[in-house]
Amino acid sequence: MLFDLKSIVVYGLVALAHASPLPELSKRAKLSDFQCPDGTTLSEHDIREALHECQRHNDGSIGKYPAYFGNKSNNQKVFNNIPDGTDLREFPIIVGGKYTGGVPGAYRVVTDYKDNRGDFRGVMQHTGATAGGAYTACTRVANTKREPVEEKEENGNEERSVQMTETEIPEDSTDNTVNDLATRAKKKKVGSATCSDGVTLSKDSVGNAFKECKKHNDYGVGGYPHKFGNKSGNGQVFAGVTKDLREYPIVEGGTWTSGSPGKYRVVTDYKNNFVGVMVEDAGASFTRCTVHDD
Repeated sequence: MLFDLKSIVVYGLVALAHASPLPELSKRAKLSDFQCPDGTTLSEHDIREALHECQRHNDGSIGKYPAYFGNKSNNQKVFNNIPDGTDLREFPIIVGGKYTGGVPGAYRVVTDYKDNRGDFRGVMQHTGATAGGAYTACTRVANTKREPVEEKEENGNEERSVQMTETEIPEDSTDNTVNDLATRAKKKKVGSATCSDGVTLSKDSVGNAFKECKKHNDYGVGGYPHKFGNKSGNGQVFAGVTKDLREYPIVEGGTWTSGSPGKYRVVTDYKNNFVGVMVEDAGASFTRCTVHDD
């Protein structure tokens, strides 16, 4: 009888495992550098610029872009890993810049239409002789020199943040050539933050916003998180930081999910590392807040 009971339990667990939806191995394609068929390597930064523009605009807003893409080239799929029937769209990638109209060039970022904004699905190159010609998928560059360091940092983010010594970049720093590899050794920890308007945001409130920012893709919740260009007037908000950044609203005593975002923001990079806190001033400018070592 005991054997039968064990068998029932084991088989029941197996049945539950099969009945429950398994987590996706990769819920979305990953941003990185991509190498295209003509030998050009497109940087992650340039791809993210195009992705950001694609997510911000309705189809046909800039020239004819973003434009619907049927995932076909000469009756063959361009991206074999994307299920049939997935609606896709494309937007031009400009090396060292951002597409604003005119000739789109050869390279495209491709997204789906998820949540009316779209998740990143891949990169491709126009390889045909005409505007309506062939497209070929570009290949993700998996072994860039910076990737192992950043991946290791991302995976061990919470444990390492406790062990590392925090050394902030001085507020009056004028050296905007600080190497990002050096600043990683000065990684900041989440703490309470005092802003230029005299308000001190609690560590819990900053932490709540930080967690939400890490959870969501760009534009995943009411337009946030979204890219932050680290500019205010003619200067940088976070002096010396050259990585791509994004922002998410901070609500004192709670968590922002919709409506007016208020004027306080947590700022992270795209590896989910905490960068700092800022407050919006008059004229849509931002000022860095002082994060305390709580």
